[in-house]
Amino acid sequence: MSDMKLPVTGLDFEPELTITQSLIAAGAGAVFSASNNIATVTFNAPHTLTLSPAANVPPNYFITFGGSISGVTGTGTLIGNVFRILDIPTTTQIKIYTTITAAVVTAMTGIPVFYPELTIGNQSGFVNGPTQEIVTAGTYSPALLKASMLNFSLGANCALRYNSDRTVTILDAQSTAGLAGGTTPATAPVWRDYVSASTNNQAVIFPPQMAIWANGAAGTSYFSQLQ
Repeated sequence: MSDMKLPVTGLDFEPELTITQSLIAAGAGAVFSASNNIATVTFNAPHTLTLSPAANVPPNYFITFGGSISGVTGTGTLIGNVFRILDIPTTTQIKIYTTITAAVVTAMTGIPVFYPELTIGNQSGFVNGPTQEIVTAGTYSPALLKASMLNFSLGANCALRYNSDRTVTILDAQSTAGLAGGTTPATAPVWRDYVSASTNNQAVIFPPQMAIWANGAAGTSYFSQLQ
């Protein structure tokens, strides 16, 4: 007698993903420098960011900043805006596009941000991929993101946040140019906790207004995304 299987239709989950990153300290000794609208942020310790992570670990395509900076020239603010990471040249540096021309890092923190698609490879979040060395201002492919259902178990290192005023734009050379004035926003979008760290839940994530933010403490967060 054959072993009959019940037919099942519907969607399935991608392989479970894990995130262990938390906030990146960038206090005294960290440096912000910019040329031709390409800024290099140098943290004062290894940031652990990578575009080529281990299997089932999301790459680092996006970052925001917390804390405070001073001596800002040019237009915009780093704090609270979400930037596409253009390049990760060293273990302490990243490059972003911004119309800020100078800033003094005082008590700033780097906050890795994760959007669906959370996986790399054929489902990479960008056409052509953000792996090239960016040395001058130019036009680069915008983010290609989609809404996705996630089951997640959040450790102390991650929280799900939403942009309550619906003003967030993922900033790069193409999206920034499309904003009023073509500059980095001087007023950052408002972000609020939707699901706190160290909790379990399910949600449909709508980029760019909802995102997984690295949180302040060490931990491991787990995600299963519908394909």
